[in-house]
Amino acid sequence: MATRTPSNQQIAALLERIGDYLAAKEENPFRIRSYRAAASAVRLAKVSLGTKVKKEGREALLALQGVGEKIAGLIEEYVTSGSVEMLTSLEEEVKPEQLEKVVEVRKLHAPAIAGGPLPKVGLILEIDSEYLQRARQGRLKKIAPRLLNPEKKAWLPILATSKSGWKFTVMFSNTPTAHKLGKTDDWVVVYAEKGNQQTQCTVVSEHRGELKGRRVIRGREGECREYYRTN
Repeated sequence: MATRTPSNQQIAALLERIGDYLAAKEENPFRIRSYRAAASAVRLAKVSLGTKVKKEGREALLALQGVGEKIAGLIEEYVTSGSVEMLTSLEEEVKPEQLEKVVEVRKLHAPAIAGGPLPKVGLILEIDSEYLQRARQGRLKKIAPRLLNPEKKAWLPILATSKSGWKFTVMFSNTPTAHKLGKTDDWVVVYAEKGNQQTQCTVVSEHRGELKGRRVIRGREGECREYYRTN
């Protein structure tokens, strides 16, 4: 019996649920954020992604904002089989009350996101490059983050700028994972605002694969790959 093609909303709900389970397990924040960003991108898609996957395979998803190879594979699995093994495993590992708490927090703090496009990859990489250059030259104001800063030292460079109708606030990541891995001078968090649309992403230095040595936007690896091929 053929598997019914899921709607974009169903695919987005699946990705968002996986993100919630990962959050309940206190997984890497960037990994969690990548699933939630992909869910937003799927909801904004103007064509049936399920139909597209059945006709063209997972490669058809890689140019979609927020969808990398791993997530594209999960979507393909869901479209072709109606289920995802990863989600099944997570459901066995996480208690319902843990998940419920995460969902409540996500809904409470979710930003208002309009139905417009995300900032273009090239624009984000341009902002990232400007931030890194100015931060390393000591040309940015430094703030003292409240978290993970017992000495209350002003060490975190911050950039506020506007380009192409977007307002950007940019800073190095100050998460426990960034500190643990020594990436507080590499992982860059970009907050973008345009009208009532708010979004954020993290730019990192890739250390493997085709994009090794490049700056890459987590969750938008497919778009970054295409950008570097054509620029």
